[in-house]
Amino acid sequence: MATQDRVSLPLGFDIPDGWVPVEPSSVGAEGAVFVAVHPGTDSEFTPNITLSVGQRPDKAEITDIADEAVERLGRSMAALEVVRRKVIGTGIAPGVTQVLRIRTGEGQDLVQTQVQLTVPGASPAERLILEIACTATPEAARGLGDDFRRFVGSVHVRRDFTADEGEDS
Repeated sequence: MATQDRVSLPLGFDIPDGWVPVEPSSVGAEGAVFVAVHPGTDSEFTPNITLSVGQRPDKAEITDIADEAVERLGRSMAALEVVRRKVIGTGIAPGVTQVLRIRTGEGQDLVQTQVQLTVPGASPAERLILEIACTATPEAARGLGDDFRRFVGSVHVRRDFTADEGEDS
């Protein structure tokens, strides 16, 4: 997320059955606050779900933020195509879902489903963006879509936390 700072946010979510949380840095996802993998699904690529949180004090529209996510990912891929995009949410908390077809530099074809969600702040300058993504081979993506939808639907800002608690529940 181009012009944002990484922040900590007390998030709660449900991890779907079969998904295993891993340390983000262990899979090269240093910017993420949460990563889960689905081992054993596909021998050529391990499907993953990532969750990142960033502050966006600027006035960028959610579609512009989604464009930035595509551009950022495209810099590290051999090819990238936006297959589908839909604006979701409300005026105060807009979001975008988008499905990307990508090809890695090694020639691996993957599908990434991204969801960008707005968490309004006390002022516009305190707005946060959640970026949730599921990446898998096209074959695995078809079977894991419901898991990803359940994960996204379960993500919420926790109200019952203390300052020293972790970020997931």
